[in-house]
Amino acid sequence: MKFDSFGLDSIIGLNKRNLDIISVHNKRAHFPIVDDKIKTKEYLKKGNIPYPETICVIHNFFEMETSLELLLSLETFVVKPSRGRAGGGILLLEKSDSDSWKTPSGRGISREDLLKHFGDILFGVYSFGLSGDSVLVEKRVYPHKIFADIYAKGVADIRFITFKHKPVMAMLRIPTNQSDGKANLHQGAIGVPVDIETGITGNAVIQGKRIESHPDSGKKLGGNLIPYWDTITKLAVSASELIPLGYLGIDFVIDETLGPLILELNARPGLQIQVINNKGLMPLINRIENEF
Repeated sequence: MKFDSFGLDSIIGLNKRNLDIISVHNKRAHFPIVDDKIKTKEYLKKGNIPYPETICVIHNFFEMETSLELLLSLETFVVKPSRGRAGGGILLLEKSDSDSWKTPSGRGISREDLLKHFGDILFGVYSFGLSGDSVLVEKRVYPHKIFADIYAKGVADIRFITFKHKPVMAMLRIPTNQSDGKANLHQGAIGVPVDIETGITGNAVIQGKRIESHPDSGKKLGGNLIPYWDTITKLAVSASELIPLGYLGIDFVIDETLGPLILELNARPGLQIQVINNKGLMPLINRIENEF
């Protein structure tokens, strides 16, 4: 793919990101703040920054059955590993009958399936070898109309990159049938560039290919103004100021009634955002380094 705005030497690769940016600006001692979604919420709460409401947390196997009984009374909810990465282990569930659920793609999840999933999370299956994890169950986010009109089966999110508490780059990630309602690019979601100044979207990318419309709904992806863009920008800066990390990925969702909510933070944000935006991060980071 040709990069129109900058040369290839402007692209940050993994080694440069890890050695020149993360190792310099993100102290490893502070990683647990963002690697654990439960701890992240504690920091966001201090700054009065909105995030999805927690229904319950399962810390050990003894709490699984009690928590399951609570969830059986709910019509919909989201299950996450507290320390999971890359969208692994996340389930968006909706009641299908008295003791079973379905995912956005229609896959059935029984009571036994959900208990097994809890166990996998607690064992650390989705936390990349870390010893153990916790199950975080949150209230479901109902996407803003602009996103629901594009694709109603999942929740789109916004990845916002900050450096030294300054906005750098952003993209919108929209689920597809292939991604099973998850806004994860590696699982088949769509990446849509967002102009950092205006909040207006451009033409999207799915698995390395430029597209103009959603493959499942046929809805146009470029030329949309993301709601609450000024608010999202201010919340991103405020959140970055709460966290002692210089280079940060901040993921937002926009609820139809609650507005922007911070979903999670990332001390090692992926680099595919450069492909989505068709420009490199390096000149933008250098500009901030020189100005501040």
